[in-house]
Amino acid sequence: MADDRLDPRTGLFLVQSVGVSDTDARQFRRSVDRGQGTRLRRGVFTTTDRWGGLAPQDRYLDRIRAVVATRRRHDPVVSHQSAAALWGIPLGGAWPETVHVLAVPGSRVRSKNGVFVHRTGFDWAEVVELDGVLVTRPARTLLDLARTATFDNAVVALDHGMNPRRATPEMLVYPDELSEMLARCGSVRGSTRAQRAIDFARPNADNPGESLSRVAIFELGFPDPELQCRHPNPQGGWYFTDFEWPRFRLIGEFDGRGKYLKDEYLHGRAPGDVVYAEKVREDHLRAEGFRVVRWGAAELANRAALSRLLVTAGLPVTR
Repeated sequence: MADDRLDPRTGLFLVQSVGVSDTDARQFRRSVDRGQGTRLRRGVFTTTDRWGGLAPQDRYLDRIRAVVATRRRHDPVVSHQSAAALWGIPLGGAWPETVHVLAVPGSRVRSKNGVFVHRTGFDWAEVVELDGVLVTRPARTLLDLARTATFDNAVVALDHGMNPRRATPEMLVYPDELSEMLARCGSVRGSTRAQRAIDFARPNADNPGESLSRVAIFELGFPDPELQCRHPNPQGGWYFTDFEWPRFRLIGEFDGRGKYLKDEYLHGRAPGDVVYAEKVREDHLRAEGFRVVRWGAAELANRAALSRLLVTAGLPVTR
């Protein structure tokens, strides 16, 4: 049952909100002890039922909104991984617990209580209000991630931001744009790692699993693959492959669970129909003289297993 004390826009209960009675505040605090409420930070709650039904990214969005709601005096500028969550930019790993914000170098604001403060210069033109929250624009967000995040996380985010099929028009960025921003930023801290991630990113990786696979393939020393190569479908239309090494007549496919479970990939079909269609597709590709090797999240988590798969399929280590 919905709780009408929750903000209908955010799903949160703020003790300091206008119109909140002392009685409601006491009841919500006590609901935490009874297991019916969840405390996100001091003065910010939601119901346990609602919290339990949220995906990890949505839980992180709640934490961000809770921080913003309780730091109004400072008008925090949400940045880095937190800005990525607000824009819908994926990361390669789990969403953090900490909320990231910007502060000017001379600020006295400190990192504490689940908030990480990045003291760095920024232009207010790089900040926009999104759903009532001040947040770095997509290009600045991606550049911050490229400078500070792990290489694989940065590549996942950059691949998304450069892909015109995945990024919204306001989010779409180009490598030259990011490189120019990096050159203008003044600080050399993280610039080398940022440029490396920008150079590695591609505009035609279709999902985080493919981006992480490409990083693994590179770091394991295999040749760089071509992405989204087109093949004719004998029944009409085209097939596009995740990874391809034409010289070795090898196709690689990353099979995430979402391909067989999520509506965005099923397009109204039953999972069994998708599995059968994949078999037919693979038969057609093999008929062209290609070998096909598949891997999933388990192989990405165990690179030795991925390496064995690729070597067994005939792909040499060249670096």
